[in-house]
Amino acid sequence: MVQQIKLNFSEKLGYGFVNMAVNLIFNVVSTYLLFFYTNVYGLRPADSALMFLIVKVVDAIGNPLWGTFVDKRTTKFGKYRGYLLYLALPYAFFSVIAFITPNVGYTLKLVYAYTTYVFLSLLNVGLCINGALPAAMTRDNDEITVLNSYSLFCSNTGGVLVSFCVPLLVTNISGSYSGPQSQIGWSLTMGIFAILGLFGLLFGFKTVKEHYHMDEADAAQVSVKDFATQAKANKPYVLIFIYMILAFTFMTMVNSGASYYVTYNMANPNMLKYFNVLGTLPSFLIVPAIPWMKKKMGRKGMMHTFSVLLIVGLMILAFSNAHNIALAMFGKLLASLGMIVTTGYMWAFVPEITNYGEWKTGKRENAIISSTYQFAVAIGLAIGGVIPGYILQAVGFNANLSVQSANAMSGILWIMCYIPALLILLSMGLIQMYPITDKLMNQMNIEIDAQNAK
Repeated sequence: MVQQIKLNFSEKLGYGFVNMAVNLIFNVVSTYLLFFYTNVYGLRPADSALMFLIVKVVDAIGNPLWGTFVDKRTTKFGKYRGYLLYLALPYAFFSVIAFITPNVGYTLKLVYAYTTYVFLSLLNVGLCINGALPAAMTRDNDEITVLNSYSLFCSNTGGVLVSFCVPLLVTNISGSYSGPQSQIGWSLTMGIFAILGLFGLLFGFKTVKEHYHMDEADAAQVSVKDFATQAKANKPYVLIFIYMILAFTFMTMVNSGASYYVTYNMANPNMLKYFNVLGTLPSFLIVPAIPWMKKKMGRKGMMHTFSVLLIVGLMILAFSNAHNIALAMFGKLLASLGMIVTTGYMWAFVPEITNYGEWKTGKRENAIISSTYQFAVAIGLAIGGVIPGYILQAVGFNANLSVQSANAMSGILWIMCYIPALLILLSMGLIQMYPITDKLMNQMNIEIDAQNAK
C-alpha cells in the first residue's frame, strides 16, 4: 500500500469553502437566472435561450485555453491557489451587476444582459480551477472521497442558502420575487451572496495547500494538443466528459424548471423557498454517508441507486396532482436525494482520472483535465439553458399571465421531468462503463511513485 499525504482539517474545510463560494453564485444562476430574465428583467424566453447558448459557447472556447494557460504557469501562491485570490473580487462584482436591471430600451437591456453574463461566466471558468485542486492536494483514494464530501457538504450549505433565502429575501425587500417591481430585491440579494462568496474564496486561498505538481519540464511542454492525448489514452476521461454534459443538462433543466413549476403548475408561489430548499437540505444527511455508501455499494452501485431514485422523484412530480403539496414535496425530496449524489459524487472521479492520465501518459495535467470538465459543464449549461427557453416559447408561455395554458404547463413538465429522466438513463450507461476501481487506484499510485522516484 502506498503511503500518501493526509490532509488536515483546515485544508479540507478551505476546499469546501471554495466550492461553497463558487456554487453560491452558480446555484443562483442555474436555478433563477432564466426566471429572472423572463419574469423580472423582461426578456423574451427565446432571446434568453439564445443568450444562454452564446455565452456558453464562449465558455466552451475559453475552458481549454484557460486550462492550458494554468498548467503551463505557476503563480507565486502555487499553480492553482493564486487564482482564488486574483479572481475573488471581480467574481463578486459581476455577480451583483448581472442582476441589476437598467432603465433602458429592450435592445440595450439585451446588450447589458449579454455583457454582464459573459463576464460573470468567464470569471466562473477562471475560478473552476477548484476542480484541479483535489488532484494537487492528494492522491489518496480515501482522502479524495472525504475531500469530495467536504466539498459537497459546504456546496450544499450554500445551496440551502440560495434555495431558501433568495426568494425569501427578494420577496421581503420587494414584496414579490416575480415582476418588474422585484428588481431591487434581486440586486440587493445578490449583493449579500456576493459578500459571502468573496469571504469563502479568500478563506479557501488562505487554507488550501498544494502537495502534488506537474514536473516543470512537462509543464513547459503543455499545449492544447494534450487534450487529444488524454482523450486517446484515458478512457474514463472521455466517459466522465460525456457524463458531465448530460448531468449539467438535466440538473440545469430541473433547477430552472422549479420556479415555473411552483409558480404555475402548483399555483403556490409562496412554496418556492420550501420546494427549492428540499433540493439541498437532504445533503446534510446523505453527504456524510457517501464514503460509507461508496465502500458498501461501490462507485457504480451507489451512482445507479441514486440515479433511479432521481428518476422516481421526477416521475412523481410529473404524474401527481401538482396541487397535492405533500405528494409534490415528497417527489421533490426523492429527486433531491438522487440529484445530490449523482451530480455531487461525479467530481470525485476527476482526481482519479488525473491519476489515470498520469499513469498512462506520464503527465499530471490537473488543469488540462479539470478545464475539460468545465468545458463539459459549459456545454451542459448551454443545452440545459437553451432547451427550457425554447420550450417555453414554443408552448406559448406568457410571463404576464398569472395562470398559464394547459399547453404551457405541460411544457414545464417536459423541462423539469421528462427530458431530464431520459438523460439520466443515458448517464447510467456511461457510469456502467467506468473502469477505475480502488484496486486499480492503488496500483496506479505504486507505479507513479516508482516512476517519479527514478
